[in-house]
Amino acid sequence: GVGISIMDDFPREVMGVVIRDIQIHKPRGSIDSTAMVRHFQVDAMLPDARYPIIIQPLPLGVDRRNLPESTPGSIDRKDCYWLKNDEKPVPIFESSCSYVPQSNMVWVPRIDVSISPMKLQLDVDYLLRVVGMIIHSVSKHIGTNNTATSHASNKLKYTTRNQMSALLTYVEKLNISPVWFEIEMNIKSDDRNREEEVEESDLTLNAIARSTTSPVAAGVISWVINVGANFAHVSPSFKYKGVKQTDRYCDILDLFTELAISYIIQTIKQSYKVIFSMSLLGDPKLLAHQYKTGVTDLVLKSRDEFLSGGKDGVGKGATSFLQNVIGGTFFAVGKVAGGVADTIDSVTSNEMTSNHLKPKSLANADKPEHVVDGVIQGTTFLGQTVAHGFAGLIGNPYRGAKTGGVTGLAKGVASGTTGLFVAPFVGALGFIAKSTDGIGSTTKYLDLGVIEARCRPARTIPWGKPMAQNGLPFLKAIGVRIHTVRYQRIRKRVNRKQLNDKTERDDEDWQASKEYKRIRAAEDRRKCPPRKIVSIIHNKEKQHFLSSSVRPKLLEGHPGNLVISHYALTFEDTIILRSADFQLQDEVAINVWNTKMLKSATTKTKPLAVCKLTVGDIYASIFNYYKQQLSEKESRLSTIFAKNSEDLFSQNTEDANQNKRNKSIIIPPPQEFAMFRPGKDSKSPRKTNLEAIGEELASIKKDMDDFLNDFDSESSETDSDSSFLGGEKEKEESIGSVIKANEKLASSISLSFFPIPW
Repeated sequence: GVGISIMDDFPREVMGVVIRDIQIHKPRGSIDSTAMVRHFQVDAMLPDARYPIIIQPLPLGVDRRNLPESTPGSIDRKDCYWLKNDEKPVPIFESSCSYVPQSNMVWVPRIDVSISPMKLQLDVDYLLRVVGMIIHSVSKHIGTNNTATSHASNKLKYTTRNQMSALLTYVEKLNISPVWFEIEMNIKSDDRNREEEVEESDLTLNAIARSTTSPVAAGVISWVINVGANFAHVSPSFKYKGVKQTDRYCDILDLFTELAISYIIQTIKQSYKVIFSMSLLGDPKLLAHQYKTGVTDLVLKSRDEFLSGGKDGVGKGATSFLQNVIGGTFFAVGKVAGGVADTIDSVTSNEMTSNHLKPKSLANADKPEHVVDGVIQGTTFLGQTVAHGFAGLIGNPYRGAKTGGVTGLAKGVASGTTGLFVAPFVGALGFIAKSTDGIGSTTKYLDLGVIEARCRPARTIPWGKPMAQNGLPFLKAIGVRIHTVRYQRIRKRVNRKQLNDKTERDDEDWQASKEYKRIRAAEDRRKCPPRKIVSIIHNKEKQHFLSSSVRPKLLEGHPGNLVISHYALTFEDTIILRSADFQLQDEVAINVWNTKMLKSATTKTKPLAVCKLTVGDIYASIFNYYKQQLSEKESRLSTIFAKNSEDLFSQNTEDANQNKRNKSIIIPPPQEFAMFRPGKDSKSPRKTNLEAIGEELASIKKDMDDFLNDFDSESSETDSDSSFLGGEKEKEESIGSVIKANEKLASSISLSFFPIPW
């Protein structure tokens, strides 16, 4: 395949383009040829990107045609757990044609083209940044041409179409399959990480507005762009009919031009979908399609289930009706409420509005997972919006007076008063949007969807060094094989004679005592401990991937006053860790639980043992395995080349090497990791809205003190040297004491990692 990476001056990777599994096949002596592209994807590699995937094919299933044998013949593929998920998807592009060259033309008996449906998620502001960065980079390497215009008086030379050598082609059959594109476009700037932006491109919409010479015009244009962006969040779906033509005799360029014009005309005819897919209107076209699908499935699928007697399951029609009609209605209400809230906020916001305490816009905020999460997010949004209104009533006049004097003070008072007035309405609309989104997500809570992921994590680029080679070109998911878990328990051995030193009791009385029952129950638990389960969780997804439950096996026990019981758990389970946003610094936690403990788990329940790794640690292990696979492929290619040579080895030696190679196989290497008991959580006090408003006042006071301190050199020097002169120092704890207080070795776990490329 082909991979293209784009990085900025920070340096960091901004965009990645991947074209995978390109195949062109033409048998010798045949007029038929085939071409195929398995996968095409464009990723936004920044971790704060609104849409991590810009262009990707829609999932159509697994391609099971002509599966190559990737294991030696003596090894069963079912035993190779690392190959069970190596299933390739349906190609996004397939073309087969046959041609017969003639003296004056090209004879094409057949052309078949198949294109997979594509999904496009376009963040216009992000794309303009990338385009501006590319133009700025290219302009550095293009020199200006200052040559004299000595050839200005020469005659112009141009070539007409008749003078061009036309490539006449006779096409007997042309067949292009239907195709459709699902597009989601948003021109509103992403405010999720605005304070961390290093450099802004000159091509972004806000930068274009600020480039005007008049400050008033710049403010008006920026305000219009921010308000209009709420209307430009659209998600149309364009469908194009298939093309079937026969007996075409023309120039090949004319044929391509005719096809392009036909697709342009179909796009113009479907332009109404852009208006009826506006998020501010609740995407009525999608809602109508969901109503149609839900009602149709309720009637037809319920009828089929009734006639079949429920052999293939029941409730599919009702589930579709619940997800499409009920869930679609709540999603539409949430889109309308969120769009109106963002529009009102954009209308009442200006350059004096502070981002402190301001919640994320509803278009950029994360969607709730269920109804409880929706109510919590809605309540938080309502509280932050009201608090931001009160803070603006104090902060906006100060910022206006600081920048514009008396006029700015008046504008700040008007802006703060307006913000305080509309804050409850915006917060209430946000609460409605979050709550309805949560209800809609609940209807699809049990729906098994496809996790869309980047082709690989973004690479780390050291400062001042060129971009290093890409280790793993494709890493859609991480396969984790759980082999074994080993741990030990220490219990005091209770001696019966020590209990009966002063009193004599019969055996019946001793066996009926509570102490005997407690000791007997402890011994039973030692010999038959509760079943254990392993869960793996990614810190961004907050979802546990569970293994099967296994009962520990007692290995040995040592006599004496202390009983050390060694246990081992053999899982041999594979967990596929998928995430929409894998980054090398992300944390992956591997937990061991009692099965009953996990079933009744709450936010306060802690696992028995924890092992925390980063995606970078797992990536390093997978990369070593990938390098071994590459070396194996290189050896196979060299063997094939040596087989075609005439003076290397004899035929008997080649057969022996072939048999030896067939018996070799590369497996992911198991690794041993230590697991610790979970430490105590450090509780940080939560800040109320009143405290946040106090912070706003404190920041204003600090700005005023800094302004006054600029005229006082003694105070500034004193402040700068306070730490040197022996001020109060924070008490530092040693690393050993922290580890001893928070972590204790509990067990060890054996894992192996392997890549999931598709």
